[in-house]
Amino acid sequence: ALSRIAIRTFTPPKMPFSAYAMSTSASIAGARTPPARTRRRASVAGSRVASLVAVGAPNRPTTTQATQLRTRPQPRRAASLRVEAASGERVAVIGEALWDSLPAGLFLGGAPANVACHLNELGREATVISRVGDDELGREVLRRLQGRGLATDAIQVDTGDIPTGFVVVTMENAMPSYDIVQPSAWDAMDPTDDLVASCAGAVVVYGSLAQRDARSRAAITAAANAAAKRVFDINLRKPFIDPELCVEHARGCWLLKLNDEELPEMARWLGLDVDGVDAKELAFATFNALDCEMLCVTRGGDGAALLTKKAGWMEHPGFQVSAIDTVGAGDSFLATLLDRLLEGMAPEVALERACRIGAFVATQQGATPRHDAEGIKALKAK
Repeated sequence: ALSRIAIRTFTPPKMPFSAYAMSTSASIAGARTPPARTRRRASVAGSRVASLVAVGAPNRPTTTQATQLRTRPQPRRAASLRVEAASGERVAVIGEALWDSLPAGLFLGGAPANVACHLNELGREATVISRVGDDELGREVLRRLQGRGLATDAIQVDTGDIPTGFVVVTMENAMPSYDIVQPSAWDAMDPTDDLVASCAGAVVVYGSLAQRDARSRAAITAAANAAAKRVFDINLRKPFIDPELCVEHARGCWLLKLNDEELPEMARWLGLDVDGVDAKELAFATFNALDCEMLCVTRGGDGAALLTKKAGWMEHPGFQVSAIDTVGAGDSFLATLLDRLLEGMAPEVALERACRIGAFVATQQGATPRHDAEGIKALKAK
């Protein structure tokens, strides 16, 4: 049974944007599923969000911080990390576009944006499909994505009064929990001909959260039906969990990504025996029941496992890192795994690289740091 969630209200602020907060963040790092608490919008003076951002700090750096940002050496990005997408397969990511209010400031968020940014770091273009409000937060979403080299043509702008998505993120021991505002513009994606055309014959990446509303659910279903390959990152967020929907989209997908807490949930929904069954056996049973091409199970700081029809079972123990911010590490993991698999790399090689990149991102602030070739290479496996 789903736990009861307290619904609180607030209006997202008009924020002072700055290069200091120019980053993206969203879903958890392929680690444990955090709780999400729903908030509905209303005008509440002196709200917690207003106190975070209305006066400009911590989003606007001090003079000293700004000087440090300008003079700080930038990570070296090796050409080897900027590969051309030899497979030629188009990738489209569809789902939530929103702002995360983190202790360090406001960051552009949403798993689709994070995956797209990391794919772009790897040299693979991705079409971002979402919906934003006709407001300053929405216009800034478009500007930030364009600043990362991503096209925004497929992002819809709401013509009514639904505002751009907003989430308050609370960090505890580098692990996030979420207060998700409702309604948000990404709840109202429209399954237009243009949206379907953007996904036709493409590898389409999506999750379950953006399907909490019937309108966006219809849009994502249309996108999935048009796809050549479906990548379903289930990314459960209470209370927005629909077991029937999750099973439907998991069946027959090209790549299904679950974390080690979501795996037994999926198994239970399939009517499988979970008690006393080890993770590997449970993964095989779930994989067979869903008839996926590939099933990936992430384990937070303990690496991940991958099960494929052609290559069978493989595992990686993860890397020795001190996590600073795990927001977005799972999205970087998925982007890297997807990119390497589409390049035709051996699954075990793709898995190692995905774990490496995910571990690196967990050591950085924000969900989409630039890929530092030397820092990534220096990581040591457990």
